Amino acid sequence: MTSRPTILTGTKRQRTRDQLLVSAQTLLMEHSAAGLGLRQITDHAGVVHATFYNYYPDVPALITDLGELLGATHAAAMSGLGAAQLPPDIRFARITRQTLRLVAQSPGLGRLMFDVGIPPDRLSAELRLRLRQDLAEGRDLGLFSPDDIEIATSMIAGSVAGLALDLYRGTLPAPAIDTGTARLLAQIGVAPSEADRLAHEPLPLPPPTVLPMRWLALPPAGAPSEGRS
Repeated sequence: MTSRPTILTGTKRQRTRDQLLVSAQTLLMEHSAAGLGLRQITDHAGVVHATFYNYYPDVPALITDLGELLGATHAAAMSGLGAAQLPPDIRFARITRQTLRLVAQSPGLGRLMFDVGIPPDRLSAELRLRLRQDLAEGRDLGLFSPDDIEIATSMIAGSVAGLALDLYRGTLPAPAIDTGTARLLAQIGVAPSEADRLAHEPLPLPPPTVLPMRWLALPPAGAPSEGRS
């Protein structure tokens, strides 16, 4: 698990909520969401049992919040790409590559995404929404050629998720990120030579996702955010 000292500066209520989420993430490195008990979380967080109910009605509600945090953390990680100002083909290539790189370089993140039973709804919903917007914009600009945006969105989102899973499992090596991105671009109508160029454009590696994730570590509500998550 990647970690670094984090100074929590929010209200006491915000800090306690984050601490419950931090404890859950730590425990999920060895347990599944279904096997995680309320007492385990509160004992690890160093709070009394009753405190938990000031934040969540039960453990599944905390796990749902953790799924929301996972999606928001990914969105924040993508915000440094300047993606909103880019043409959709470049945006697609950069965000796809960086998303897959994050999974490949952070086993703990991959475990939270695939192995422990955290609901993927927030992460997948944001991915699909941004992806659909990119595909529609790219088609309008003549960069992409899917005849059915909804089907293309489903297929590409599924492909990205499959690549991420195989990278996490070690079934695919890291160089497959760029090759896979090029093939996805070609699948939506980008010429193979251009797809290969976009997928191999020099791009700094993103910093590893810092685990455990915290709401207090994210940009304040209302701060500009961009990119597909």
